[in-house]
Amino acid sequence: MPDPSELERYQQMTVRSKQAWENAKQHLPGGDSRTSIFWDPYPVFADHGQGCRLWDIDGTERIDFANSMTSLILGHADPQVVQAIQEQATKGFVYNAPNEHQVELARLLCERIPSFDMVRFTNSGTEATMNTLRGARAFTGRTKFAKAEGGYHGTHDAVEISVRTDPSQAGPADRPQPVPGVAGLSPEAVEQVIILPYNDTDATRRLLEEHRGELAAVMVEPVLGGSGMVPADPEYLTMLRDYTRSDGSVLIFDEVISYRVAPGGSQEYYGITPDMTALGKIIGGGFAVGAFGGRTDIMAQFDPTQGPKVQHSGTFNANPMTMIAGATTLSQMTPESYTRLAELTERLREGIRHVAAELEVPLQVTGLGSLFGIHFTPDPVRNYRDVYASNRDLRQRVFWGLMNEGIFCSPNLVLCLSTPMGQHEIDAFIEAFHKVLARNLPG
Repeated sequence: MPDPSELERYQQMTVRSKQAWENAKQHLPGGDSRTSIFWDPYPVFADHGQGCRLWDIDGTERIDFANSMTSLILGHADPQVVQAIQEQATKGFVYNAPNEHQVELARLLCERIPSFDMVRFTNSGTEATMNTLRGARAFTGRTKFAKAEGGYHGTHDAVEISVRTDPSQAGPADRPQPVPGVAGLSPEAVEQVIILPYNDTDATRRLLEEHRGELAAVMVEPVLGGSGMVPADPEYLTMLRDYTRSDGSVLIFDEVISYRVAPGGSQEYYGITPDMTALGKIIGGGFAVGAFGGRTDIMAQFDPTQGPKVQHSGTFNANPMTMIAGATTLSQMTPESYTRLAELTERLREGIRHVAAELEVPLQVTGLGSLFGIHFTPDPVRNYRDVYASNRDLRQRVFWGLMNEGIFCSPNLVLCLSTPMGQHEIDAFIEAFHKVLARNLPG
């Protein structure tokens, strides 16, 4: 009798999750409130997490290499974070007044991040990028902006363009055309954005020169996160820095994901300081969070004692539960912690490459620091179109297979490490990857 397929194995292991999903669909479109964590045929339902492990409601334990879309750098239920939020919970969850915990988190961020003179907090990375763009428009008096093809900056209208589109519908690689990423966007949003080819320095420079004097901002992920964990070339970021400085436009780094790379984020790693930066994910310690910051003169647009030019509100902005969880998390993330995670991740990347070479499977592993992405292609991966051209059918089967072998991951195999992990977890991933790839060899 032949072995069941990866999909059949997955379905056999997730009977209760399927039942929970069918029930959820009665009340939630698609059975959840996050499109980003749906996968075919249905997602597993989580029961609890501890450290670097996650258990689903079927009782299956997996090592968590997704970490809630890279948010949990300390893993699940870190003891210090748990203690801090338990103590705060007895004092109240949220106030209609400032709290000192936000000052502490703001201090930590401003001390660590080169571009942060001042910072404000939001409840998501989407809100963070929205406010950086709004601040740049208010500061420059311009309305158009540029973003890289494949760059994901949240779900507001201005940035849901040319994210994960079919390249055949998006024009030439060196002159991408803006393509709405979802239905329901206003036509004006599409008209206001210039799409740049990621990591193509010469073509990007030519496009920017065509719009000199028109752009409020250039927004870029130093590591193209959800589209594949593709690091930017240093010369690409340097060119963007030089252009925006000479043009008077605002350079925005979206470091919602790439802040994992170093204590000061990717901008510290590259030695390139933008004018504004958007943050999220790890700075909330597992709670919903966003932040945006930058130069004092730009951030003055948000100062209520001076107007403000830009209104920035939010009932739960900088709530004490999130702020104390974030500050407790960052206080544990020393330079040595980042170095250790980066070294472990590089061992994992090398292990993955070794498995692929042994089994003669074309593969690329991308990433920086504790971030990595797996792409089944023989060609270098330097932008979204390279990711799109990889073997997505094999990627899907490997995803199911890893889940079946006790590795929790994202369907696009865009993954990360957390501090509770060690060599044992690296070895477990490599062993599982070898098993799965061997039984799913192409051809």
